[in-house]
Amino acid sequence: MKDVISIIKKSEAAYLATVDKEGRPEIRALLNLCNPKKFKKLEGKTLFVEGETLTMYFTTNTSSKKVQRIRNNHNAALYFCEPEKFKGICASGTIEEVTDQALKEDLWQPGWFIYYHKGKTDPDYTVLKFTSTKIEGWYNANPHYFGNVNS
Repeated sequence: MKDVISIIKKSEAAYLATVDKEGRPEIRALLNLCNPKKFKKLEGKTLFVEGETLTMYFTTNTSSKKVQRIRNNHNAALYFCEPEKFKGICASGTIEEVTDQALKEDLWQPGWFIYYHKGKTDPDYTVLKFTSTKIEGWYNANPHYFGNVNS
């Protein structure tokens, strides 16, 4: 799990896969709030490990298509990588909107006014919570599995 966390923290972006109404996957990049070089003030607030389960937080626009997809289907996957080292992990699980305003304010970064013009209370500012059920990693030329690999 130490290597999994290292890859997550070094990944430039978080790639989120959600499922549309027809069951087709869609992938898009999110700001990787778990990367301490990019989001130093969020260290210890966006990535949690309990045994072989990861919980991670991200932000997005409420008006985005991905939020509508998440509301219709909570199944999701996140991919993080260090492409120059051929290392990557895919975490599958569920994702949900966070409605706790205190948490949203705690995660707020001043630079985000570019995305959410009304600040931390902007109705278009959404925090997402992802919880893994399965993690597959590729590093040191070998696959590694955590969680329920049969699902």
